Amino acid sequence: MNAAPILQLQAISKRFGTIQALDQVDFDLYEGEIHALVGENGAGKSTLMRILSGVYTEYEGEFLLDGKPVHLHSPHDALDLGIGMIHQELSVMPELSVAENLFLGRQLTTRWGTVDWKKMHNTAEQELERLGFSHLDVRQPLGNYSLGTQQVVEVLRTIISGARVIIMDEPTSALSPAEVERLIRLIDKLRESKRSIIYISHFLEEVMRVADRVTVLRDGQKVATLNAPETNVNNLISLILGREVNATLPPAISTSNGHTLMEVNHLTADVFKDISFTINQGEVLGIYGAIGAGHFDLARALFGMYRFDTGTITVDGHRFKPNHSARYAIRHGLAFATESRRKSLLMEEAIYRNVTLPHLNRIGSLTPTQSQELKVAAPAIHMVNVQPPDPLNPVGKLSGGNQQKVAIARWLTFPPKVLVMSEPTRGMDVGAKSEVLSLLRNFRNQGYGVLVVSSEPETILTVSDRVIVMSHGHIVAHMENKDLNKDVLMRLL
Repeated sequence: MNAAPILQLQAISKRFGTIQALDQVDFDLYEGEIHALVGENGAGKSTLMRILSGVYTEYEGEFLLDGKPVHLHSPHDALDLGIGMIHQELSVMPELSVAENLFLGRQLTTRWGTVDWKKMHNTAEQELERLGFSHLDVRQPLGNYSLGTQQVVEVLRTIISGARVIIMDEPTSALSPAEVERLIRLIDKLRESKRSIIYISHFLEEVMRVADRVTVLRDGQKVATLNAPETNVNNLISLILGREVNATLPPAISTSNGHTLMEVNHLTADVFKDISFTINQGEVLGIYGAIGAGHFDLARALFGMYRFDTGTITVDGHRFKPNHSARYAIRHGLAFATESRRKSLLMEEAIYRNVTLPHLNRIGSLTPTQSQELKVAAPAIHMVNVQPPDPLNPVGKLSGGNQQKVAIARWLTFPPKVLVMSEPTRGMDVGAKSEVLSLLRNFRNQGYGVLVVSSEPETILTVSDRVIVMSHGHIVAHMENKDLNKDVLMRLL
């Protein structure tokens, strides 16, 4: 590293009304360094990065770039100075080609001002080959590729733009294990070419693999900056939470009496084939697979959100009619929390409204009053420990972990026979993950059935009684969760 950092944030403070989001935070970054930023949801990571990327322009403290004070007025200012940010929520345009996405907003033009398609395609191919992604067809619509590849293209767009400081916010949350490895190799190349990366992730093992240094934020304050070789995951967890983490879930009470709550036989669609399994009363079944394995579409098909061709679904003895609706599924004891919280929840609506929304016809009248809805929602909100607990608070103001709690709470008011959870802990910090998985285990302990669908092996291994592994639309293994580990699951993909 050079003697002086290329970027320094000194005593940065930021308030939102009465909330102190950042309090005297220092952060620096050297040329060719990977500096990870970790902390719970709400710790201040996003606020700090939005200052650095020009989104927030009003704050206290000093921002130095190459030793000189700067004050950004917009994200465009940040890009002009070589600072690019890759957000967790994709900003790609799936209907445009790979090349158009790589040069989005700065298309190469001829001297007459028209798009120079030949030059843009050739340049895109050269850049992709240089970065190790020559397998991508730059003329194909990006939407033809997987979500993981779309995420990679967003990363590549920032790199090709010439940014020397790259902020990566949860860059692997939608990637398959193979794509994660490819991205890590790319990060190593960027380090060798003297690019500097601020790496934000809840995957602490991943952080330890890529980072040179790690800064921990908690409640808007910097707790520590550590050299990665001098710390470990357990130490980071303790610093993030401010206490020793209790990684144990509620005990697995043996409530399964052999009564089958859900039976799926030979379910087949375009992206999955011949899927069969059962879920017993008081049991968690985990379905693990990489992005594109077909397990997310399977979960949607169970709930009536994805069309299947053949096969049967039975819940507590009732065989579902072919290609049923979501309303039909709810009425017959099946609930579903999708992996996309922002699509399943109404962000502008109050917490209690999100909890009662699927059950308005059960609350007592065609148009329930606010007091009626609050009476129904309050116990579930309390049960999942939403923070802050005000039921009138808009869901959009909650952290990702608390939004997920709301997504679970809506199915606790009138509990289903079987709860299907898709990526229940995606993008969460370690504390929120532990709370959500505890909720699922408690639901199981009360005698209900739970199906957890995830591409995160840690989540599957932590909460499941049995594990199914899917690869390329097929079940390749079905095992008791005894002596299983991450390596075993990943080798089956």
